[in-house]
Amino acid sequence: MKVVVINAYVRENAGDAALLSVCLRQIRDAFPDAQVQIAGMEDAATHPSFETAENIGSIRRYVSASAISRLQRISRRLVALAFATAHLLLPQFLSRALRPVLPAEVRRETDAVSAADLVVSMGGGYLNARPGLDGYQNVFFVLLPALMALRRDVPVVFAPQSYGPFPAAPQRRLVAHVLRRAALVLVREDVSADILEECGVPAAQIRRGVDSGFAFAPAKTPEWRARLGVDATTRLVGVTARRWLAPAAQERYERAVAATIDSIQANGARVVLIPQVSTDYLGDDDRVVGGRIAGYCTTPPLWIDERVDYRDLKSLYGECALLIGTRFHSVIFSLTSGVPCVAIEYEHKTRGIMRDLGLEEWVLPIADVTYQRLWSLVEQLEADREDYAAALRQRLPEYITQAEQLSELLGELLPKQVPDRAGVAS
Repeated sequence: MKVVVINAYVRENAGDAALLSVCLRQIRDAFPDAQVQIAGMEDAATHPSFETAENIGSIRRYVSASAISRLQRISRRLVALAFATAHLLLPQFLSRALRPVLPAEVRRETDAVSAADLVVSMGGGYLNARPGLDGYQNVFFVLLPALMALRRDVPVVFAPQSYGPFPAAPQRRLVAHVLRRAALVLVREDVSADILEECGVPAAQIRRGVDSGFAFAPAKTPEWRARLGVDATTRLVGVTARRWLAPAAQERYERAVAATIDSIQANGARVVLIPQVSTDYLGDDDRVVGGRIAGYCTTPPLWIDERVDYRDLKSLYGECALLIGTRFHSVIFSLTSGVPCVAIEYEHKTRGIMRDLGLEEWVLPIADVTYQRLWSLVEQLEADREDYAAALRQRLPEYITQAEQLSELLGELLPKQVPDRAGVAS
């Protein structure tokens, strides 16, 4: 049996790495003998595997590789668009004739999804669009492997994820066209379900799920306090921050976080700035933001300026007394460690999931972050931490159980949905 996981990201994004790790485990729980391949944004030459699953690269990575020039990216996207149009519209015998001239990475993903028994689009928050051409390209290249699989009658599952926004009608039509034909569509908050219904996906096709990060439970790394030079009696507060806003607004946000750090440290705790994401891709490196915030502080916080394995990061959050988290999977990593959080919202997933947990009052939109608002929430959390902890004890166990449902759903789905793939080729 062959399973292909599509739309994987990079391991330097700890949240997405955790989602991929859980996805692979749940697929293997459902199908212990399956051959699992990953089609994602990591170069197969640099990272040939992830947790023993073979990485084959992807069309999406091929057309957007950061190591090539802008002109090369445009050229690759035009070629991929022409191929995809031919592959999806021409009779299969004609589209197969194109195979020998395809770039190797494009050919690998095309062959893999066409010959698979099951394709799983991993969880996350990547199926969305901003206004302009980039938004159209993102929707198209994210959905392309699913379209190719469906063309060959391969069942496609969308693991729990967020959807939208989709500002343009053609984007919404393409999303509806693909998801209406999917074998299973899991959404991780009600807002996404509403967005898909507005696109034209029938409500009966949409199933509520839970972010797979709640099922991420690696072995604990015990030496974090020694690595940070913090003894067992020192109160540790974690902070994650990211680049998101226009320059002037971004600076206001960073300075507000820095002022809040000063107030926390003035009350006797030590703050550690944690890079949840440390990738060079798209300049999305929290260490850069963390460095600026540290520079704005009157009393320097602890600042991790190295890349840290996603499993080790999970353990670090467990050492904290509380977290101020912009990266939402840093919030999930902390909540599942019993650590109360103030969540800074940059996409609707934050409020949607915190609402599910009865914790919406602890959410602050990133554009509204000021020192006064953020520090007020931190002070309130300190006063209410026992009630917060009680809410976690009450609500998290069921939520975590729901996050494990994918294995069972896949097991129920496959005998009904997967045809005999013998002899099928691209």
